[in-house]
Amino acid sequence: MKTDICIIGGGPGGYVAAIRAAQRGFSVSLVEEGALGGTCLNWGCIPTKALYSATKLLTQVEEAAMIGLSFAKPDIDLAKLAAWKSTVVATLVGGIETLLKKNGVTLIRARGQLAEPGKVSLSTGETVEAQTIVLATGSEPVEIPPFPFSDPAIWSSDDALEIQEIPERLAIIGGGVIGLELATIYRRLGSKVLVIELLPEILSTLDLDRRTVSTLKRSLKEQGIETLTHVAAQSFDTSENGVRLNLAAGEPRDVDRIVVAVGRRPRSRDLGLENCGIEVDTRGFVVVDDALRTTAPDVYAIGDLIAGPMLAHKASEDGIFVVESLAGHEHRLNYTTIPQAIFTNPEIASVGLSEAAAKDEGIDVLVGRFPFAALGKALGMREPDGFFQVVADAATHRVVGVQIIGADASDLISEAAVVVQNDLALEAIADAVHPHPTLPEGLKEAAENALGRAIHTVNR
Repeated sequence: MKTDICIIGGGPGGYVAAIRAAQRGFSVSLVEEGALGGTCLNWGCIPTKALYSATKLLTQVEEAAMIGLSFAKPDIDLAKLAAWKSTVVATLVGGIETLLKKNGVTLIRARGQLAEPGKVSLSTGETVEAQTIVLATGSEPVEIPPFPFSDPAIWSSDDALEIQEIPERLAIIGGGVIGLELATIYRRLGSKVLVIELLPEILSTLDLDRRTVSTLKRSLKEQGIETLTHVAAQSFDTSENGVRLNLAAGEPRDVDRIVVAVGRRPRSRDLGLENCGIEVDTRGFVVVDDALRTTAPDVYAIGDLIAGPMLAHKASEDGIFVVESLAGHEHRLNYTTIPQAIFTNPEIASVGLSEAAAKDEGIDVLVGRFPFAALGKALGMREPDGFFQVVADAATHRVVGVQIIGADASDLISEAAVVVQNDLALEAIADAVHPHPTLPEGLKEAAENALGRAIHTVNR
């Protein structure tokens, strides 16, 4: 079989690249042995957010009595909840397959491996010859030796999203995005949750200002989620009474299940990289240049397989960037302006530089903030926690970063992303009329605050 472009991996990087390549007139073969959509759709973004949305109803029921609405205690049918989550995933997977077919992409259900330059060997025994090969095999959960996923007491993040049981006591090793999102979901379901983070702070690998992290930590405590930082989880013992988690500092903790959520690693093994002389770094990431070319001719790598933020939309942008480059079209790729959303309670979203990072780069900054507690819509939603923060260059007023912590931050960040990615000024936000009463008014108010002309808060 011959094709212009062969893509190995049908996740958010691979399938998006395949569709765009077909739109640009290339013949495309997409090799995927598992479910289309990759980690994000099947074991990450989508099931997590579906469960986040579903379990938020439990919190709302508990709080409804405060405004005079009373309900019977909810009955949680785990099997039905898991089935609903799977239906959401299956619907989206089916949609991807339809899009591939409608765009003329050849979908090959097999495992692909590089055989030699220009050739991909399939687990079916066939070979695909391609002018260009794109590697998009994604990532997998990191397993740490003292806590093997093979033990029934230990869950990976994938296992936790299966929602097979609600542990009375749940320990989560890892205070990053994955660990804290799972902590939120299981706390809402009724688990007593303990988060253990080896580093001095939660979310410490992200460019978030201390004010944002402090706001989240306060909320986690109020929800009953205990966090231990600068503490190592060493080992565990099982008994009829559950699991004893041994820590490097402090007394052991008795729990029922342990989730290991210390991050993900690139799925770069068993790809045949050595057959083409493709280099990987010490962490297993495929080495690429600014054009995302590997060290082998006409072989590219995208998404979680290469260094950079492990985000589905970043993988998609990588795929589009490669294809547009091959088609002779210019497409900008800048990882510093890729937005991120974290589905904790409250949500966190950011794009561009934090205040601290901007100062580290020598930028004289203007900073504006506006609290959710001053928004009529937020108070009506009973969501007063959090704030909007806008960081701009004092000389040009160009917005270099935005952080939002609060209700629906994941949706609110998109306006900010347009501003940051297009090098727009504070006035682009502040002078735009925003409808009232809405949450996006907070971003406008923060921009006005940075300009010293705020109406609904005291100017800085």
